[in-house]
Amino acid sequence: MRKLATILASMLLCVGLSAQIVEDFPDEYLDTVKLRTGDVVNDVSTIGINFGGTFTGMNFNPSHSQHRDFWPGHVSIMYSRYEKMFDYLPNFGFMVGVEYGHEGYHFKQNKETGNTFVYYKERSEAIKMSVVEVPFLGMIHFDTRYTKAYADVGIYGGYRLSIERFGPLVEEQYKYDWYDTDIRWDYGFQGGAGFALVFSPVEISVSAQLRYGLSSIFTPDSQFPEGSGYEDRNQYYYRFAYPLDIMITFGVHFELGKRYGKTRKALKQEAYDIVYGNPQQQ
Repeated sequence: MRKLATILASMLLCVGLSAQIVEDFPDEYLDTVKLRTGDVVNDVSTIGINFGGTFTGMNFNPSHSQHRDFWPGHVSIMYSRYEKMFDYLPNFGFMVGVEYGHEGYHFKQNKETGNTFVYYKERSEAIKMSVVEVPFLGMIHFDTRYTKAYADVGIYGGYRLSIERFGPLVEEQYKYDWYDTDIRWDYGFQGGAGFALVFSPVEISVSAQLRYGLSSIFTPDSQFPEGSGYEDRNQYYYRFAYPLDIMITFGVHFELGKRYGKTRKALKQEAYDIVYGNPQQQ
């Protein structure tokens, strides 16, 4: 038992000394050993900010013809992590962050009648809502030294902060206010693709995202309120309006580590192994 304990202690001491020697190698030593830096894309994190706009729209039931309004002012702060899945499969990662943007709709005018559809209660031809969202997206990415392409998909949750209604029939008191039947919590699916030019440690990207909400902007049976004379129709129609938005953004992201090529610590370890050998391979 004493011999076994002595052997184990000696092994641990050697490992510790080896690690210390590697850390204490001067950088100039790397020039004395022929190493291959290799085309290595390391596990790395980035953080950045995106700016752009949103093409808003709704998935209505029953359906209605719409314009897709473009609202600028989309801003997001995103953290991304690029790493191997299960420490084996490359090209995977995830993103999480906070986004500020818009949702809304804009009905088209009927060419035959010249009228624009409005809801009985809201009386609005168009609305714009400001929203804050928290997305969590899984991604697959493909990298070269100076470029990156990626696709992502995931979920989001958020809250509708404010509303503005447009149209001559809108009640003044509700132009910037919510009805009791409006729903302000928001959640759904989000996915898209992007491309980045890489000038380490800075990445400049462009991205297109599709966001489909699963939270209607109003209670489904709120179309015909009590006293309207049409409230009996509520039992026959399941009415909803789910946001369906397209977001185009440009971003600047900063790498939190060495993205491309072997790290200096890895090069030092490789140089040490070449000169002194790798005990794990003996």
